[in-house]
Amino acid sequence: MAIFLPFLLVAVMGISVKLANTCLFAASEHLVKFKNPSKLMEVVNSWLWIILMITALQITIGFNVPIKSYAVSWLSVGGGILLGLGAYKNKACAIGAISKIGDGNLNYLFTPIGMLISVFVFYQLNINRPQMTMESSIVTQNPIAFLLISLLSIVLLYYILSKKNTEPKLSLKQLVQPTTIVAICFVLLILINTRWSYTELINDFAKNNFNISFMRVLLFLIFFAAVILGGLYFKTFQFRSFKLNTIFNCIIGGALIGFGSQLVVGSHDTITLYGFPLLLTTAVIVSLTNFITISLCIKIFG
Repeated sequence: MAIFLPFLLVAVMGISVKLANTCLFAASEHLVKFKNPSKLMEVVNSWLWIILMITALQITIGFNVPIKSYAVSWLSVGGGILLGLGAYKNKACAIGAISKIGDGNLNYLFTPIGMLISVFVFYQLNINRPQMTMESSIVTQNPIAFLLISLLSIVLLYYILSKKNTEPKLSLKQLVQPTTIVAICFVLLILINTRWSYTELINDFAKNNFNISFMRVLLFLIFFAAVILGGLYFKTFQFRSFKLNTIFNCIIGGALIGFGSQLVVGSHDTITLYGFPLLLTTAVIVSLTNFITISLCIKIFG
């Protein structure tokens, strides 16, 4: 049974990505353009569950959460800006693009293609890369303090966002949503030593000259199929014709996302669902820079 667990988690993650239909771009757009923080609250919900899961694991079994990271530098800010510009140009972050494919907008197939091309080109260029380091979250050193600080911060954020919310106020039902399920599956995959995300697969595929293990490719195909099947089952899949302008935007957006992800460890999914809630320094800087960049672009260019 254990051997099938990664495939099950990836399938559930794919369906949940389709149902959630949210990402940092969508959250920023709803907040800036429509003054509606509901989608950002979904992301915050996922952080709450990640914090509770990781803290409980740390307290009970001493589950350390070190993560490969790059030393903080101006490249951290540069990577966050590129991720933000890419998400704006693409009108979706890396995960949001996959959700749009599940809605039948196959133009977004060109987003991962743009990411793949840019990562491959990045490693053909003679570019100074940031220094690799290992960083541990504060949850490793002091899980109780981390939990209390995180919960107080989230309660404060809930309060601020709820004041701006035009939809029904926060309820217990809202605490478990598809975005939360995506985050839980993401952490469980790390726990069972199957660190996987589709952006990491694209990065490794390009860096290794298009050579990667069959299992990781199979996980990607299951994830992709689950997104499509989710769209078909819930009747949100409506085929949209290919448009050159949209294809161009997806390729450029994907290329910016791919290039930016090489200046930091991870892309929108890894940073948002793992690095930021665990207060990893680079992830916090990149997330805030990414969010500010997207918000400014929406505010200025619409």
